[in-house]
Amino acid sequence: MTIRFRLMMLSMAALAGMQGLQAADVEVFGGYSVTKMKPENDANSATMNGWNTSVTAYPWRRLGFTADLAGFYGNATGDYTRPDGSAFHADQTDIRQYSFMAGPQIRILNNRHIETSFRVLAGGAYGYVPGTYNNLADQTTFAALAGSNVDFKVSKRVSMRFSPGLYLTQYGSNQTQANLRFSVGPVFHFGGAN
Repeated sequence: MTIRFRLMMLSMAALAGMQGLQAADVEVFGGYSVTKMKPENDANSATMNGWNTSVTAYPWRRLGFTADLAGFYGNATGDYTRPDGSAFHADQTDIRQYSFMAGPQIRILNNRHIETSFRVLAGGAYGYVPGTYNNLADQTTFAALAGSNVDFKVSKRVSMRFSPGLYLTQYGSNQTQANLRFSVGPVFHFGGAN
């Protein structure tokens, strides 16, 4: 067989395989989010408010892949260790946390009025307590989220999302923290056959 004939057969097989694929469905979410964080082992747990955004692409009808970013801000009290090793007690000190995670998302229900999905994400989180001269606490750690999305459809391309989940981090001396994370806001649907 000649190379041209092989290329032609391979191209025809690829075209035949692509006929069964639908256009990718993409969801873009952005909204308010709330969670908790314990910056160090001896610090108190602080409620943090912030933002959450995610993009999910569904190359298949039920299975998609999500990239999730979030930023949280709050106040904490407790004992902290400076980068130089000295101890510091803080009252109502600003704390911040940013997370970046990705993973699979599975559609469970999708009809004209409601869509539900389950997702498991993993990645990292960066948390710090700003100080006068240096950051009092500054740590990048493992983060994971297992949760669901409930989308109430407002129109064909816009929904209102309610997204509770179990949020795991390892701040302090690698102590695993399990907190509830809740996000709410609009989600925009592109592509696919909504």
